[in-house]
Amino acid sequence: MVEPHVYPCRVRWSDIDSYGHVNNVMYFEYFQEARIAFLSGFSRVSGARTLVVARQVVDYKVPMLFRDPAYPIHTWVTRRGTSSFTLTSQIRDGDRLVATAETVIVAFDGDAQRLTTAGRRRGRGARRDAPLTARQVAMAPRAC
Repeated sequence: MVEPHVYPCRVRWSDIDSYGHVNNVMYFEYFQEARIAFLSGFSRVSGARTLVVARQVVDYKVPMLFRDPAYPIHTWVTRRGTSSFTLTSQIRDGDRLVATAETVIVAFDGDAQRLTTAGRRRGRGARRDAPLTARQVAMAPRAC
């Protein structure tokens, strides 16, 4: 089985709230950073067709604290559809689970203002900046 993508997340001093731990809003930013790093290995996104977040749910397990070593964020594909796919991400502190996120990503056509099929083949000479293809998603790391 393929290993999940791991992103080293560094907590910044400005991320800490008055209670001495990472503010809950920052978790969304951390998961976004990990998601961008994960997806950048598969596709460049630009133009009218792009990938957008349709839904994201975060579950907080234990507080994240300011510290020097980075927290690893593990990301993998857990569901594939024709116009969307779901990523699961986990922030870990050793064996301890800090937080999880489930993010639904959809292929969107900005010109038509509608969802589009992520895996539609465009034949020879297809744009290199097209959204993630179904094959690319199929080859992405899955849950371990």
